[in-house]
Amino acid sequence: MLRIILDSIAKSYSGTPLFENLNVEIRSGDRLALVGLNGCGKSTLIKIIAGVVSPDHGQVAIPSGARLGYVAQELTPSELDMSLEGFVLGVLPSWSAFWEKWQAAVKAGDESAIQQLGAEQHELEAICGYNPEHKAEAILQGLGFSREQFTHPLKRLSGGWRERAKLARVLLAGADILLLDEPTNHLDLEAVTWLEEYLRGYAGILIFVAHDRFFLDHIANKILFLGGGKPILRPGNLESFLAWHQESVLSARHKAEALESEIAKKEAFIARFRYKATKAVQAQSRLKQVDRLKKELAAIQPEELRQQRLAFSWPTPSRGNRTVLSVSHVDFSYPDHALVLQDITFNLYRGQKIALVGPNGQGKSTLIKIIMGELAPDRGSVTLGGLCKVGYFCQHQADMLCTANNVLAEIRRLSDPSTTDEELKSVLGRFMLGESFWEKSVVDLSGGEKNRLVLASLFLSKANFFVLDEPTNHLDLESREALVQALNDFPGTILLVAHDRYLLENIAQEVWELKDCGLTVYQDGFHAYQEAMRNNVVRNQKKSEATISKANRNESKRLKRLQAERRNRVYALLKPLKKKYARLEKELEKNFEEQERFEVILADPAMYADGKKVREVNMQFAKTRDEGERLMTELAYLEKEMQEIEEQHTVTELQDELA
Repeated sequence: MLRIILDSIAKSYSGTPLFENLNVEIRSGDRLALVGLNGCGKSTLIKIIAGVVSPDHGQVAIPSGARLGYVAQELTPSELDMSLEGFVLGVLPSWSAFWEKWQAAVKAGDESAIQQLGAEQHELEAICGYNPEHKAEAILQGLGFSREQFTHPLKRLSGGWRERAKLARVLLAGADILLLDEPTNHLDLEAVTWLEEYLRGYAGILIFVAHDRFFLDHIANKILFLGGGKPILRPGNLESFLAWHQESVLSARHKAEALESEIAKKEAFIARFRYKATKAVQAQSRLKQVDRLKKELAAIQPEELRQQRLAFSWPTPSRGNRTVLSVSHVDFSYPDHALVLQDITFNLYRGQKIALVGPNGQGKSTLIKIIMGELAPDRGSVTLGGLCKVGYFCQHQADMLCTANNVLAEIRRLSDPSTTDEELKSVLGRFMLGESFWEKSVVDLSGGEKNRLVLASLFLSKANFFVLDEPTNHLDLESREALVQALNDFPGTILLVAHDRYLLENIAQEVWELKDCGLTVYQDGFHAYQEAMRNNVVRNQKKSEATISKANRNESKRLKRLQAERRNRVYALLKPLKKKYARLEKELEKNFEEQERFEVILADPAMYADGKKVREVNMQFAKTRDEGERLMTELAYLEKEMQEIEEQHTVTELQDELA
């Protein structure tokens, strides 16, 4: 079994420690999510494991020969000149060299060389897998690339599509250890769904950072929380971690309250009798007890792991028209491009909260810009209600903000001229842009800070109709939750474009999908859209598998052999887990019997005649209970791990049968 060991890792920047004495062991099958507030060192730890950044202290132990998959930060000029498909396949050096020799032989018409290369191809298939070009095609299409883009040079792709290409290259390489930093950035919902299915079947070590709540819950089976003092490693996904944390904080608070009550009683005794000769000895004893209890209290004060950094509610807006927005028969196309929007018609009514979704490049932001008057339609009309006051959030903050201004000047520019400086400063503080930010240049703000500046301007606008294009971009988990809560409570109308599934699930009453120039309405909201999207992903997977089957005469044999290997692999994975589960069950049964024995002993009144023995028995009882809880936690984790293995095997077998 593959293992990564982080041994006493420490890292600081500008004298501020990110983490100290971090010790973690990660094994094959672990899908470890690094979570915590912005700036706690999640991305830094990924880079330390990748070897890109050196720790100040400690070391990372990775087995010799283990293949590490990490998305490089920058593309070289030569890589930018490569075709998309050539760049992705180029990660397999042997295939890359093979195709160069093959093309040269074909160009020269050298039949002898072509025959020799045919034999070499069979050898490479055994090393690199069957049909790597078809695997590359499946990965690229899963991440949203069209076949037409396969031959495009990387330099023709936008920054977001280049990030997808780098991710595809890493996935094709088949790493034993996969390090992903915000892998869902730049992906539309269909691509995120595909990536989730891919990663759930990944058998190596996955370590990742993400701000997507759904992604964290669907993928992670371990959580490492950073930035709350001592790092915390827990089994399970984010939802289970937050539930555990809430319970542990509540338990710690109850214990703290009990200690505070006991301290108060002892301090009252001390205050009353400290200077009375007859009680001085007892008062002095109580004083020592208070010191001990205060130390105990300080040790259990709960860390607030999830501080709600951003908390606000929108001002109550004025009442708008019943029909907030009417879009009628709108067409639009960019110069020298195919039609983007065709005959788009809809009405948006007061109080509706609508999400506009669809694959990247289908015209969502274009439609928003037409609604906001930034673009003119080729045909049709857009009518806004006369009583509607629009608050607009653009995903490209540079389009909204004057980066030459300082923060206070910019919020003044974006607000009603009658707004006082006192009101402006108060609202900036509400959005975590306090006095230290007021003279700071907008260009020097982080993405999250610019986002909060735009949100602050929306707060001051007192709008009754929000048009929001990716409003959670650059926000951390806590700020996203605060924004979602505020939008959920907003009594006005909302039209939003988003890839954030947590936002879509909690806000959208209806989901409108923009695809192939038209609009499809899902009246039952995000869940109905997500189900349709997952069905579409499965259909696309079936088509892709069918294509691969046709491309290779030996595919049927390969699939049968692969299924047998999968069954053997599943059996090999489950056998030690089941054996360990049976052993732990027996240990737990004995533990329960031992707990019952202690309960019988402690229920005997005669037992309490010997105080020393009572303390010893209570300590043993507590130790036995703690061991029982540890065994139950380990059994639950094992049960979940076995269930995931069996479920993944079932899904894979079904997909193979459908193919």
